[in-house]
Amino acid sequence: MIFNENETFKNKIGFAIQYFRQKNKLSQSALCKGVCSVSALSRIEAGEREADALLLEVLLERMGKTTDKFELILTDSDYVSFQKRQEIKRLIHNNDLVGAAEQLDLYQLINQAKGNVHKQFITRTESKINELKGGAIEKSIDLLTKAVTYTVPDFRTNGFNEYLLSSSELDIIIDIAIKYSFIGASAKAKDILFQILEYLDMRKYMEAMNNLYPKVSIILCRLLNQTIDFDKIIEICSKGLKKDKSNLKLEYKGELLLIKAQTREFMIKRENMQLKMVKEYLKYYLEAYYIFDICGNTTKTDYIKRYLKEENAWEYID
Repeated sequence: MIFNENETFKNKIGFAIQYFRQKNKLSQSALCKGVCSVSALSRIEAGEREADALLLEVLLERMGKTTDKFELILTDSDYVSFQKRQEIKRLIHNNDLVGAAEQLDLYQLINQAKGNVHKQFITRTESKINELKGGAIEKSIDLLTKAVTYTVPDFRTNGFNEYLLSSSELDIIIDIAIKYSFIGASAKAKDILFQILEYLDMRKYMEAMNNLYPKVSIILCRLLNQTIDFDKIIEICSKGLKKDKSNLKLEYKGELLLIKAQTREFMIKRENMQLKMVKEYLKYYLEAYYIFDICGNTTKTDYIKRYLKEENAWEYID
């Protein structure tokens, strides 16, 4: 719904923010840290201030709420900014990097006074364009780190566990970890990913984070596999699979089961364990196979089918 900026309306989203903040026993200063002042948040909650839509999204996400469950009331300028963000994303998706960069410059002009959340979007997008152009990974890391520090000012020195973070902020931090792994800084990457899992464990009420935990678990397990830390891999996989099963993305569940199967197989064969233990990892392979089959991931199903036939002489697994 779009409102003319001259219209007066009550900010119902502000009331929703206040309700969920109080329900989760969060202070105003904790919720708005890095994105707006406490006085600004007070006015938003009271319906006395028209808040920028991108700011509202971040505030809602920081409480673990997905914005698609709310009707964000857009002013004319909000709608223009929203459309511009969508256009930039479309151009990047189509690999029109010149067009994306031009639109990003325009976006910066019309949103330069709108605060840190817009600066974060701009800098994160610059990192994406640099990546797709084949630019230095180190530059992408610098841009992503700069993007995070707009709303998490002491990210470089103290980490982020003292902050409430939106899923978009966490996605940037995950991307930083992935980029570190690309340049061989696996220890740094693992440290960040462990921090994220710890962060998510501390905030179990955040429904929007349900799929972040298994996503991070998968990335971390792949890194741990390089150092043969198999017990930790099994622990992380098991924990990831137990996360809110009703909302767990099937593809992630399949990946976790496949990693668990591969890890348990190696451990069992290394220790020359009994045949009955073999059934354990075969069960995980089969569960992963059927999930990938449901998801239509033929690459994974073909891999598992071929592997089980070659290694276990199975003619049929369907």
